[in-house]
Amino acid sequence: MNIYTISKDLNLIDLMPPVPGFEEFLGSYVLRGEEVAMVDVGPSNCASTLLQGLATLNISPKEVEYLFITHIHIDHAGGLGTLMEHMPQAKVIVHEKGIRHLIDPQRLWEASKQALGELAEKYGEIFPVPQERIIVAEEGMQIDLGRGINVEVLATPGHAPHHLSFLERKDKVLFAGEAAGILAKGTLRPGTPPPFNLEQALASLDKLIAATPSALCYGHFGCVDDAPRRLQAHRDQLVLWGKVVADGMAKETSMEQMSQELMERDKLLQGLDNLSGEQQQREHFFISNSIWGFLDYFRKHGVPNDLASDPE
Repeated sequence: MNIYTISKDLNLIDLMPPVPGFEEFLGSYVLRGEEVAMVDVGPSNCASTLLQGLATLNISPKEVEYLFITHIHIDHAGGLGTLMEHMPQAKVIVHEKGIRHLIDPQRLWEASKQALGELAEKYGEIFPVPQERIIVAEEGMQIDLGRGINVEVLATPGHAPHHLSFLERKDKVLFAGEAAGILAKGTLRPGTPPPFNLEQALASLDKLIAATPSALCYGHFGCVDDAPRRLQAHRDQLVLWGKVVADGMAKETSMEQMSQELMERDKLLQGLDNLSGEQQQREHFFISNSIWGFLDYFRKHGVPNDLASDPE
């Protein structure tokens, strides 16, 4: 387990699931004002690692007041039901569309297994969250943690219809979940599995850019400065992927050919060689999954006019 200090009020726990190549991939952010909050908690098989991380930070799980959930996918929220037993004061802040799946996670668990296969089993089963401990997140809602630390809710659909981002207003730190892409040792790629919505994703990025954050904290993985430029770079990346996939559909090229063209044309992917072999395997799996998200979106909604021509 590794713990990274982002600032005096903010730490990142590397959850390190029991999957080769998944180090520095799943994380939980610990934010400390007068009250303690966390952003995302990872899957259930990482709950013990998260609790060990809190102990290393000299934080009792009984001190945790809020669990801010960017979205309910298994790798971000699958451990909630397990952790709530250790965190008697904690309240879950989540989009209203995710609540029923937290209360009764059976459909979410089955969908996770269908989408991720063996990986879902390695992440661990999803257990229920008590309804009375859930707070509906609303656009613009602010949670005051004390010592000037105030967390604002921003609705950012696209990766998922229930996706949220959170802006810590004092230092303008943005917790973007997967709305800003996936960062892996300098490599940035989209996280766009079905049912991805490109139009919503681009609008969400416009909203995040307009918020002018100073720092950007990714759900996968880590925090960086120069946030507006990085958000714009990811927006441009989504447009490029859209053009390549749309062109591939028109030419009836294979998934493998689309993936290869993206690897050649997307400069933000060119750091993949810096990853270990197992990390590269992980990324290639999710690149294919993300291409499927674009294909699914275009088949349901059509290709936007500005993406319909051959990429230049």
